[in-house]
Amino acid sequence: MATIMALAAGCGESTSDSNGQTATEAAEGSGESKEQDGKEAAETPAAEGGESIKVWVSSGAEDDTYRKMFVKMEGELNIEIQDEYYPKDELDSKMQVAPVVGDAPDLLIADYLQIPSYCESGMIANLDDRMTDEIKEDLLSSVIDESTYNGHMVTIAQFDAGMAMWANKSMLEAAGVRIPTSYKEAWDKAEFEDALAKLKANGVEYPIYIRQNKPSSLYFTFMPVIASFGGDYVNRDTMLTEGVLDSEETIAAYSYITWLEDQGYMNGACDYEDAFFGRKESALSLLGHWKYTDHVTNLGEDAILIPVPDFGHGVFTCSGSTVWAMTTAAEENGTADITWTVMEKAMDPEYINEITDFNGAIPARKSVLNTKEELQEGGRLYLYREQLEAGISVLRPLTPAHMTIYSAMESATSDVIGGADAAEALKTASESIDEIIIENEWNLE
Repeated sequence: MATIMALAAGCGESTSDSNGQTATEAAEGSGESKEQDGKEAAETPAAEGGESIKVWVSSGAEDDTYRKMFVKMEGELNIEIQDEYYPKDELDSKMQVAPVVGDAPDLLIADYLQIPSYCESGMIANLDDRMTDEIKEDLLSSVIDESTYNGHMVTIAQFDAGMAMWANKSMLEAAGVRIPTSYKEAWDKAEFEDALAKLKANGVEYPIYIRQNKPSSLYFTFMPVIASFGGDYVNRDTMLTEGVLDSEETIAAYSYITWLEDQGYMNGACDYEDAFFGRKESALSLLGHWKYTDHVTNLGEDAILIPVPDFGHGVFTCSGSTVWAMTTAAEENGTADITWTVMEKAMDPEYINEITDFNGAIPARKSVLNTKEELQEGGRLYLYREQLEAGISVLRPLTPAHMTIYSAMESATSDVIGGADAAEALKTASESIDEIIIENEWNLE
């Protein structure tokens, strides 16, 4: 097994700059099609004396918010920002060929899990010498964790994910179900199953929705359940999946999906997004912050958060978000300074508030978090904050094999929802993933 080597051209070595010392499924978004903001260089030239940078964004629910953000930055910084939006898979394909084609962006905004493979390809610049102590000391520890690779700070993030279960308060109350407000009060497995039975008996057609219509998103949202069953995706020491992804604990977590379907608590044939907030055929939804607007708009005060149950190994949440990364192309093109200026501007409270007011995520900076009413004790989203500050968050494995694992788990999860045996599906996934990891020497000694 080969040890992952740090690359001097990218994330492996610290780089200095003349400016010296000056920093968010997953969030999951729609990402249905490639979108452009309509600003072409020929039509909208950079302001006189200004500079221009190219930004590629992993398309999602926040696209319009980014567009507005960049327009304001252009005026404030006297630059042109050529922002382009691509679905996650297409963005990854473009990044893979960018070094050959020579069209890499200066700035990349994508899922933090996509960054390691680009680091290993020497495409991501090191931010150690640019990050100010003022910003770093104000960041949530979970944000620093997701932004660090091979011991170096390689990204920044405006927010971290909030992950728990959304619940319909009126439905729970009508069924006589206890409503936990803190992770310390979470249901255990027995009480969770009792709650599902009470909801079903009280007329809730399918008590829980886990976004079974988009199994790829369960790579993130099912993580707290897997961890609570005692499982994981990979062995964090070897970065191989054998003995972990196909372990008894992880198999038990995925077999639980089958049990939920067999009991009639979950609709395995669901092919729509609004089972919880629109059709109201579910009282619980295993979804993160990114459906905040839909939930609150449609359910009002009935939209509340409750912790993921304790299935035997503790209560967990998961974190990880969209991050901003400077490419080594920016350094080569001489646009690194202005790219960093844009990244640093994105960490201003104004811009953090813009994005989190829309998507309901957790501000990356503690100073901003403290200004949000819904994140204060008693607020609708306080559970998100409490969980992150309690250190019960787990990160999906930071590995260049991310897209390999992501794709395999999308297939395995879809198969389990469709009725396949969890043990067989996970064994097949584990073997296919490890074969690619070993072939590319992405595993660790």
